[in-house]
Amino acid sequence: MDVLRIVSIAAVVLGHSFGPRLAGGEYLEIWRMPLFFFLTGYFWTRGRPFAHELRARWQALAVPYLAWAVLMSAAAWLWTRDTPDGFWPLMATGWYGGSDQEPPWWAFWFISVLFFVTVLRRWLERFPAWVAWAVSLAGLALGLVPDSMLGRTPFGAGLALPCLFFVLAGEHFRYRVQPRIPRHRTLVGLTVIGLGLLAVRLGVAPPNIKFAGFGDFLVTPVVGAAMAAGFVLVSSTVVERLTRGASRAVNAVVRTGTVVVLFHGWLLQTLVDLDVLDDAAKFVLTLLISWAVGILLNATPLAPVLSGTPAPDWWTRWRARRRGHRRDHR
Repeated sequence: MDVLRIVSIAAVVLGHSFGPRLAGGEYLEIWRMPLFFFLTGYFWTRGRPFAHELRARWQALAVPYLAWAVLMSAAAWLWTRDTPDGFWPLMATGWYGGSDQEPPWWAFWFISVLFFVTVLRRWLERFPAWVAWAVSLAGLALGLVPDSMLGRTPFGAGLALPCLFFVLAGEHFRYRVQPRIPRHRTLVGLTVIGLGLLAVRLGVAPPNIKFAGFGDFLVTPVVGAAMAAGFVLVSSTVVERLTRGASRAVNAVVRTGTVVVLFHGWLLQTLVDLDVLDDAAKFVLTLLISWAVGILLNATPLAPVLSGTPAPDWWTRWRARRRGHRRDHR
């Protein structure tokens, strides 16, 4: 399943590297962002206290978001030294969040929306299940409003309402649907993915979630969620067997996910400024460099601040020894 998380991160970088030049991009867009939120629901642990959820998501998502926003502010200043009139508008859209964020804040919206949708899901647990579904459907309906402002709310918080649909779909799939598929999961998964691709071929519109675009009402979200479920079935069977011996390496890459999302927008723009214009080269370089930066950061005491992951063991042990040494000398 960790491999699927890596695929979802790589799909985001792929889409940003190629942009509208990606041939058949609609077949990627239909599932790449829904998959992120679907996996959040799939791995959802029910019954945790709301305060615990808020603290955990603050540390894992909000703290890295704010830390990288400060770093991107420095990058924005460097970029606009020759055109200072562009600095404050770039800062305003970057810190406000949501749809209008430009490089170097390009993909920040996803982290902030993920924070709000997880907190929202936890808060809605106190109500009957149909209430959460009703909220998500209301959010999808609001996405139909022309020039919907959901994506232009501070930090894109309004997008948590429609994105809740994918979180609930992932949760429902894990607890209610997947147990009813005891055999042939790979075949079922591949079939569902194929049907999703066929739906796009037949004209189902892909979503553009950052700009509050959710395609054809209910049809597009259902196709996206179904394809995400198909990827889960395939990844939890054949892919898991094939990568069982590489679990440590896979886990190390997975833990870089937040860094990749927050860092790759700046890196892509920097590569363009360095005249790296080939889309495939941008994709490969951005992915490899982002992973390397994430792995490096996760090995340092900066991991909790810039990656949202626990500090490395060596740092924890060193601090424990330091505290013990101080107590011994009192």
